[in-house]
Amino acid sequence: MPIFDMKSPKKGTLFYKIYGFLQDNMNLVISLIVAICVYFSLSDVRFLKRFVPSINIETVYLLAWDSFLVAYLLLAFNMFITTNTEDIKKRAHEQYERKHTMLILILITSFVSMIAIINEMRISALYEGWLSTLHVCITFGTLIVSWLFIHTLFALYYAHGYYDAMPDDKYPLDFPYENNPDYWDFLYFALGIGATGGVPDVSFTSKKLRRIGTFHSVLSFFFNTAVLSLVMEMMGSLVSP
Repeated sequence: MPIFDMKSPKKGTLFYKIYGFLQDNMNLVISLIVAICVYFSLSDVRFLKRFVPSINIETVYLLAWDSFLVAYLLLAFNMFITTNTEDIKKRAHEQYERKHTMLILILITSFVSMIAIINEMRISALYEGWLSTLHVCITFGTLIVSWLFIHTLFALYYAHGYYDAMPDDKYPLDFPYENNPDYWDFLYFALGIGATGGVPDVSFTSKKLRRIGTFHSVLSFFFNTAVLSLVMEMMGSLVSP
């Protein structure tokens, strides 16, 4: 459902394009606003200087990034809870044509998260005691929310790709004993690919999403490999004297 219940502006105008972008990407816009607020609250230009201590600017960037990811996940999960199948179908027809934007966001998230995590681990090595542990915990939290964010976006992509199929077409995913899967079903499928490369009870039935599934599996392999190596390094830094 649209966030703003107002009359749409005239088609073809700049305001109409801005209006359409905001309506279609409201979760991203809200998450970006949250990240900006976190940044200005923690950085050297913070509004709450009297109450918030000074933090390394690179850590501020990471916390702002994390707040963006967490805000988007909360909004997405709220949508999963409140959206029925008919609403998913409507959103699919309206938004699937913008699918490339979602794939670009997935790639950006993977790249930025890895760079930010590696940099934060470098910072944690500069400290000792509880400060080092704190930075390691921040890094570990970033790993978790980044992983969830990436596969949540894939779940949205699969859902909209599934319901964007023409009425006479065969659905591009086969959910056994389920003709009207909801967002949670697609999240289950996406998390299965993200964790193990696939799920035994759901299969691709067309090229429409099979190529995306291949891309998803390859990206997950490299991301999970990087995560595993980073986790081992973090555990080593925690137990080392």
